[in-house]
Amino acid sequence: MNRLVKMGLAGLFAFGLAQAKVNFPFPQMSDYGGNATLLSDKAKASEELKSQFAYWMKAMYNEQGDVAGVRSDPGSDTYFSEGVGYGMLLMVYFSDNTTSYQPQFDKIWNFYKKMMNENGFMIWKVGNLSQSWDAGNGAALDGDIDAAAALVMAYYQFGDEKYKEDAKKLIQSMKKSEFESNGLHLPGDKWGDAGYNRKNPGYFDPAYMPVFAMIDTENAEFWSKTAYEANMSLYEASASDAPSTGLIDDWTDKNGKSEDDYYSYDASRAPWRNAKAVCWHGDQRALALDKKMAEFVSTVSAASMSGPVMRKSGSLGNDHNSTFVTSLMTSLISDAKYQAKLDEYWKEAVALGDENYFNQSLKLLNGLLVSGNMPNLAAATPTQPTSSSSVTPESSSSDATIALPTLATKSPKMTLSGRTLQIAANGNVRVDLISMTGSVLKSFDNHANGSLNVSLKSVPNGLYVVRVKNAGVTSLKKIKLD
Repeated sequence: MNRLVKMGLAGLFAFGLAQAKVNFPFPQMSDYGGNATLLSDKAKASEELKSQFAYWMKAMYNEQGDVAGVRSDPGSDTYFSEGVGYGMLLMVYFSDNTTSYQPQFDKIWNFYKKMMNENGFMIWKVGNLSQSWDAGNGAALDGDIDAAAALVMAYYQFGDEKYKEDAKKLIQSMKKSEFESNGLHLPGDKWGDAGYNRKNPGYFDPAYMPVFAMIDTENAEFWSKTAYEANMSLYEASASDAPSTGLIDDWTDKNGKSEDDYYSYDASRAPWRNAKAVCWHGDQRALALDKKMAEFVSTVSAASMSGPVMRKSGSLGNDHNSTFVTSLMTSLISDAKYQAKLDEYWKEAVALGDENYFNQSLKLLNGLLVSGNMPNLAAATPTQPTSSSSVTPESSSSDATIALPTLATKSPKMTLSGRTLQIAANGNVRVDLISMTGSVLKSFDNHANGSLNVSLKSVPNGLYVVRVKNAGVTSLKKIKLD
């Protein structure tokens, strides 16, 4: 480990990557720093995901020239901005040592840009990859927020600076037109006054807020504090309105009051977004929401889980598909006592086979998360998996070495005072506690204004390495706790 510390992160970035087409090849099978309970057999799940992705590519991905869209169903000529966001994320996370999906990613992003309105967002509904099918040419936040996050992850996966630049523009456009000054989200950019009192919790993603703060540094506090606080409070208000299930509503007012008491297709993205915040950042507020949902989900067999779900009574609907099976599955990451139930839910999702656009997309996104294959690439160290295989609809001809993001030489200053780690930093800070065998034991994400204190009181005695990332700079420090 002394050698690891001496090498530093720059050496780790360079090591073993010269032959890789991508920096984080599938399957990653991360443990997310121990922040969550994941599937028992991540390797098997990774193979199952690859097979499910093959069908998705064949049935949903459609390209014409330099643009590509995600069909709203097999054979359909209708495309939604949400599908663009899903597609971009999938191209990032399914890229491996055999096939980089960067060309497909670029074509989907080209489609987003081709159909941009005057506010810098893709029109939410498009026909034939070329025609607006919304009279007002409005956008929908759910597609925009995932597209922005996918651009950030693409920067770290593929190593091209243009993705980071595009991400920053889109993030700043969202702040201007899809968020209120108090941080609450708007459903889209053209809702007018209606958007101030009608909210869709499933459109907001707490996991992305520290990531956006890192990219849009001018508005870092807005993302990491203002927007996070306002919308997490909305999540919590909606969940507390249904104490028997903890489920979030499709639509609420600005205070989180239920509009129709349904956990349905709109709300179905919220558990994935919430669980992602737990996996990526160890978010304790998100974890509390997950635990409450899991109390309900764990009482229902995977084979019986159907929606829409009446939030207050827990009454199940008639739609048994991966939207409801896998979205609610993600709440089970909250406690190791749900391990068997988590495995049961994923087994049922696989048994459901090939599904329609929305169900299949959510199966892939949720499955990637609970199998450890959706890490926060902005906070991870590039690694090569023990094995890597690929679904290949078309081959990539590029064998070029990917340029990695450059690390600065000046490191954040760290000092250990008793069981408190003191860090001199400004902005978003990522802290990883690493064992002497190289395993990430704990991860913390915080926002610092000059300094940050991290308590290590619950950590057992021993030798550790602390890795701190702040403003593109990484520092390693060996510590002893006794």
